[in-house]
Amino acid sequence: MKHPLDTALIVTTYNWPQALETTLRSVITQNRRPDEVIVADDGSGPETKKVVRETLADSGLSWWHVWHEDKGIRQARIKNLAVKHSRASYLIFIDHDVVLHPEFIADHLANAEKGYFLQGKRAFLPEDYTAKALKGGLGKPPGIFLKGLGNRKNALRSPLIGRLMSRPKGFQTSLRGCNLSMHREDFLIVDGYDETFDQLWGREDSDICYRLFHSGIGVRNLWFRALQYHLHHRVIKRRERDRLDAELERNLEEKRKKAIRGFSQLSQEGMVVAASGHRDCSWYRARKS
Repeated sequence: MKHPLDTALIVTTYNWPQALETTLRSVITQNRRPDEVIVADDGSGPETKKVVRETLADSGLSWWHVWHEDKGIRQARIKNLAVKHSRASYLIFIDHDVVLHPEFIADHLANAEKGYFLQGKRAFLPEDYTAKALKGGLGKPPGIFLKGLGNRKNALRSPLIGRLMSRPKGFQTSLRGCNLSMHREDFLIVDGYDETFDQLWGREDSDICYRLFHSGIGVRNLWFRALQYHLHHRVIKRRERDRLDAELERNLEEKRKKAIRGFSQLSQEGMVVAASGHRDCSWYRARKS
């Protein structure tokens, strides 16, 4: 089903160009392609720039590679910088270590609704299958009976069952940014991502979703739609509380609606290093929205 919204797909990345190339190839083959693709680069080296240009140059997509200097983990800031360079009315956020089902963009747009943001799911590819994907892409999406597939129920696409299960919710705590979409106007209402949550992994996605909830914007879960397949890699799990746990608790206690250091306070640091229609945009400084 076609949807009148124009959309920006924002892909966050940091120094895994091989995975990013696999992700971008799955973007190119979408049945409903995004109107804009923005690679949000948190300070990667030159190999990432090369991969972006070589993968997207002849894709026919409108794309930008937005970069800022590597000064530690700054996922909130780079996402805000990517949105600054977007003009689309609907924003979809993914990470560089996922492969998208061909109907991924179409599913997000078909289910976009005023007053809600969307939270999708993911299946986990086994190590041997990930190695094949990194060499040549997935080809057709893996079946739910693939040996070693994690969260295999999330590899089944059934829009009808998904619609039946997708009851709107006013609040939930289990949230991830690797499959997240929202209206641009809602992003601006809560002032985007909060740089308070930079320098440590995670939590910036939960924070923006909590602020959306506090602003009266609900969530719909995309069960059995907008499928994505997470590439296998080593994950270090945190076992101790850190300052971000306490900050999230303050968010809940205060019913915080606006970011402390959000989109409206974004500094001029950063640049577009390459874009569709340009051989090199290193000269092009980040502009004001």
